[in-house]
Amino acid sequence: MRKLKKTASVGSKRRTTKPPGSSSVAELPNALIIDILSRLPIKPLLNCKSVCKTWLHLMSDPFFVRLHLERSPTTLLIQKTPFERKESTEMLLVEIVEEDISKPFYIEIIRLFPTKNFPDTDVRILNSCNGLLCLYSGDKSGMMVHVCNPVLGEYIDIPVVNTVKKFDHHLAFGFSSVSNQYKVLQTFYPEKDKTAAPCLAEIYTVGTGQWRSIGNAPYRLQSLDANAFLHDSIHWIEYRSNSIGFVSAFDFVSEQFKLVPLPPASQIHDGMGRCYPSSVGVIKGCLFMTNGVCIENEKFEIWVMEEYGIKESWTKKFVLSNLEVQHYVSYQPLYFLSSGEILLCEDDESIGVYVPKLKRIHEDKFYKGKDCFLVTAHNPSFVSLQDVAKGEELTVLRKSLNSAAAAIADNQNVRVDSCP
Repeated sequence: MRKLKKTASVGSKRRTTKPPGSSSVAELPNALIIDILSRLPIKPLLNCKSVCKTWLHLMSDPFFVRLHLERSPTTLLIQKTPFERKESTEMLLVEIVEEDISKPFYIEIIRLFPTKNFPDTDVRILNSCNGLLCLYSGDKSGMMVHVCNPVLGEYIDIPVVNTVKKFDHHLAFGFSSVSNQYKVLQTFYPEKDKTAAPCLAEIYTVGTGQWRSIGNAPYRLQSLDANAFLHDSIHWIEYRSNSIGFVSAFDFVSEQFKLVPLPPASQIHDGMGRCYPSSVGVIKGCLFMTNGVCIENEKFEIWVMEEYGIKESWTKKFVLSNLEVQHYVSYQPLYFLSSGEILLCEDDESIGVYVPKLKRIHEDKFYKGKDCFLVTAHNPSFVSLQDVAKGEELTVLRKSLNSAAAAIADNQNVRVDSCP
């Protein structure tokens, strides 16, 4: 027969003892709790908001928000883009986890949905910067920019006016670490005939409520690569038929355009109508560029600028071989793993894993969808638009931080072993 446990009688005081030298989490200094929490991945971190009011308060503290953003790991944000659609599609927030260099990496996926994480319109990813995501929707008849924090379910809308009179129109999202302000840049031609008038630039500083002209744009924006923001500047490859091409940039502090010198023997355009697929990005705090001029030899090079802005600091770090050779096939490095493997976006149709030991892309794809997709590097954050977009009309999709945690907790993590 099961024996009942003896319990203290009613009215008696129950004694509890702690092992010598032990303490509860509640007794830890707030600064230490913030330091510990700021190191956690986004999903368990959101769950921590529901533990107690103290933690909820600490995780809303500006010091925690800033510290977490500094430590937030770079993830990949993937959005399917079917050719015909009338509403938003879900996005995948993919975190690459490397516990040990001797073990295969795995991924954790959080699904983000319209009405819960971002606007419920036909939005598309533009780019991400400093913890916030920039989306856009609409067409030539009318366009809207959405600055969003999908983790908190907050966003603001920025109308882009007179788009019908803007030709070769492109946008980019950035941040000034000096003024601590987020900004949106647009470049466009005021005439359909691009030789009739110079390219113009306008900028929108979040919180001001208006676009302002910054004059002519000597280098027009083009398509943005997945991770091209560095040193307060957005970078892009500019193809021009009358030159070998170049890397352009826009500094969101000085609000000036600039050129970045190319690596040795690099060529983006042959001057006779043929382009060599190239891309720019960031690796370990340095700018990199792929040199596609040798694609006919089934390989391309990845050069790293070890001292920003110094041409002589370009160093050839990687040579990828045995790539599929087609005239306009592009390979964009998305993520460099500690093992030496590289995640490559292949023509916005799949993401492969280049394995140096095999000297080729593994046959098992990291990501392969039925449709094309957009991808950007994103650092999940707790940066609230209530703080950085004062004066703007803010939409909050979830009214409390606890509901944000619940929305993320509904996801099921997916673990996928890396290629051998």
